[in-house]
Amino acid sequence: MESEIQHLHSKKHFYSKVLRIGLPMAFAQLMTSLLSLIDTFMVSGLGDTAVAAVGVSVSFMFLLIMMEFGFFSGLSIFFAQYWGSKDIKNIHKVFIIAAFIGTILTSLFFVLGFFFTDTVISVFNNSGDAENKAILLSYGRSYLKIASFSYFTMSITFLIGMLMRSVERVVYPQLVNIFAVLLNTLLNYLLIHGNLGFPELGVQGAAIATLISSFIGMTLLVGYVLISKEEVFKIRFRLYKDITKEFVHKIFRKALPVAINETIWGLGMTFYLIAYGFISTSSIASIHITNQVMGLVWAVNAGISGASAIMLGNKLGENQLDLAKKWGNWFMKLIFVAGLVFGVSLFIASDYIASVFDESTDVAKDVSMILKVFAFYVPIKFNNAYHIIGSLRSGGDTKYALFAEVGPLWLVGVPLAFILAINTELPLYVIVAIVNIEEIMKLLLLIPRFFTYKWVKNLT
Repeated sequence: MESEIQHLHSKKHFYSKVLRIGLPMAFAQLMTSLLSLIDTFMVSGLGDTAVAAVGVSVSFMFLLIMMEFGFFSGLSIFFAQYWGSKDIKNIHKVFIIAAFIGTILTSLFFVLGFFFTDTVISVFNNSGDAENKAILLSYGRSYLKIASFSYFTMSITFLIGMLMRSVERVVYPQLVNIFAVLLNTLLNYLLIHGNLGFPELGVQGAAIATLISSFIGMTLLVGYVLISKEEVFKIRFRLYKDITKEFVHKIFRKALPVAINETIWGLGMTFYLIAYGFISTSSIASIHITNQVMGLVWAVNAGISGASAIMLGNKLGENQLDLAKKWGNWFMKLIFVAGLVFGVSLFIASDYIASVFDESTDVAKDVSMILKVFAFYVPIKFNNAYHIIGSLRSGGDTKYALFAEVGPLWLVGVPLAFILAINTELPLYVIVAIVNIEEIMKLLLLIPRFFTYKWVKNLT
């Protein structure tokens, strides 16, 4: 027994567990980011306006993803802790609640994206160039009307993947992600430019490729759950009758701040794009390309922070509070080193990355400079994400995480973006550098909170 305890406290055990859980999660994020990046890369041959149109459509979908991520990751606190205490019945009840929420959100965004397409596109389309605005609207309409159907498949995939990761079944979802990315790449190649005898559909082809690949990915995950012999995946939907008001209140008290956090953060990122749209259509394209590239960098952060949420949540659920505290400190050191390494790497590679896209000189220059700006902020952003997604959230300290995330973003970042974009002639990368000061403010709020250890709580 004593040797087992020593093993749990060893760094070798810690890092092996981080790799076992975090690596597949990082890979999942990498595949998801590649899915969007490949769309952007292949559409870039159609010009800046086409890239901007896809960027606007993806930003609308991103808001849905962040809302669902907020709810699902908030609920996954309980997936992880109930798994730690082997309470399968309550895992199923939480899953039913998550499925209900996902259905409502997805239906709402589908209605907006499919029936009010022009309105959605026009919110972002604020540059003074009437010709470009008309082209962007046409491209955006072609993409969004088709892509909106993929919201349903992505929502189901997201929820099942979140459950599987929370109960440490991480390999199969990653295999599905790899297959979906490869399939999407092939379909993009065939449908955007009409290769191998297929019709040349442009941005519409990119949307069709996304819809087909996401549908097949969802089918593979649903099939796994249906044939699995593990009790945790045999969701007993009849348990909805056992969901009491007290249970819902308990769940939502911790999950709702997370959902609000991610929703308002996603809305903030959306407002950034709206603000930059006042500069020019090419600014939208530059920000969209940069965001897709940064998605590859965030994959590392997603793996470490995601692993921390699960590992710390499991230990808190097992009531091993001292071990959770020790692991929390080890994660903090790990995330700092990772942020430093990837920040330096991004700075060095920024010019080459920008040159890969078939874009105008102005867009390429902006992409390169914005990536250099983000390279400076990567260690800070990594640390902030770890505390918000990992340490604080794992123990239910979600209200403070909400305050630390939302306050700097909406009181500093978003107002600065609009003021500078509309009222100054500053280069786009300079505006981005100033706006991201909000990340430094978050850091100053989150680190002291972590060391109070108020997040070290067993919620079950």
